[in-house]
Amino acid sequence: MSESRPVLIYAELLSRIQGVSVGCELYTPSTSDTRATISSDGWFFTIRHGGIETSIRLPGQVVSVGQLPIQGVGKKQLSCRLPLASSSERYALSTTGDQPVPWSATDLLPESPITCRSCRATIVKPGVIKVWKDLPSENWAEMMEFWHCHKPHDHGHKHDHGHSSKAYGANSSISAQDGVGFVDLSSFLLSETNISASTITKDAAPLVPQNEPEDRSEAHEDTKSHLFQPENMSISCASCKSQLGILSDQGSAVTLFKWQVYVDEQIPRGPDNCPNLFHWISSILLATMARSGCSKSILLPMKLKGNPAQIVSQTNGASQSLLNIWVFNNISFSSTGEERSPIKAVKVFYRIVSQDEANKLLDSMVSDVQDITLPADAINKVKDILDSNNQLLPQSDRQFKEWKVSLLEKWEGKDG
Repeated sequence: MSESRPVLIYAELLSRIQGVSVGCELYTPSTSDTRATISSDGWFFTIRHGGIETSIRLPGQVVSVGQLPIQGVGKKQLSCRLPLASSSERYALSTTGDQPVPWSATDLLPESPITCRSCRATIVKPGVIKVWKDLPSENWAEMMEFWHCHKPHDHGHKHDHGHSSKAYGANSSISAQDGVGFVDLSSFLLSETNISASTITKDAAPLVPQNEPEDRSEAHEDTKSHLFQPENMSISCASCKSQLGILSDQGSAVTLFKWQVYVDEQIPRGPDNCPNLFHWISSILLATMARSGCSKSILLPMKLKGNPAQIVSQTNGASQSLLNIWVFNNISFSSTGEERSPIKAVKVFYRIVSQDEANKLLDSMVSDVQDITLPADAINKVKDILDSNNQLLPQSDRQFKEWKVSLLEKWEGKDG
């Protein structure tokens, strides 16, 4: 994010009502000399206060009215709603089911090496991966258990995968292929033989239950699915120790988290412009919402034995606290706190809940909450991103009841 400025301006495109909402936070109360203007082309909003001019490019072209009236002299919070100059469909935002996916198979260069994003150590040598193949999008949620989302009343359902030609499924063993990089929403599935063995280390300790009760028989049947996770081993970079992914319990397939590695693209954009963690998190949240109709999610940590990373601090030493995210809508926004404005994003509400509260939300028969399992370190980073982006909003817009408000940038595809 860019350095802080005396005046914070936040603008959000309201495509449904063909307008742009603008909020300003002044460092001192407004005076009769405070001025707000729209540029002649309708693309820039400028506020002059205390002898300093601050401008922002709006997320949509508005009707130019020159100088705007300042309502309520003596206030630090100013707001207005500006009509768009055109009702063109160019301002229509994509739906949750029509989102570009970061690093699909068609984006990636065959025979590209795969390197650690942190230290650039080579994980898969050039020429090893001959072809990239997308896994069917409608089955993504079933195919990768590390982000698999489910409803508690689905636990007992059985599905016949006997005639499936999928690479792997929720009820079938993972089948990786030599020289083939299978591409999931947020990971790559590779044969272990394609990995440069000397560049990775394996954590022999399996994934363990979260907050495991001393007597497993006392664990309520409905909560067991949230406490116990598949026994997969962690794969880390031998050079910088960053967690890169997991090795399946079969020991033949490796899952690499996209946000932890770098791969060459068909259209070169360089490591500094490749998709980041927040792009994949917004994609996962939107894919979950499109698949299940649920806009709320609990992020559960993929907790490793001997590596007890916590998502947030414990509450009174009690059960672990978890991140609860509620997807509000797709937006385009501009903020003086973000120099790359305007940006397409997902507006979200988020809060921290206890393990007990999370279990109740997930296990209710009328639950509108899904669970998403991610590495603990990734969830920590997501929390930091949400807290940071919360500051892009004016103070009055940062909280909604018990929820904080934030923004997660979306991937814009090949032309993004």
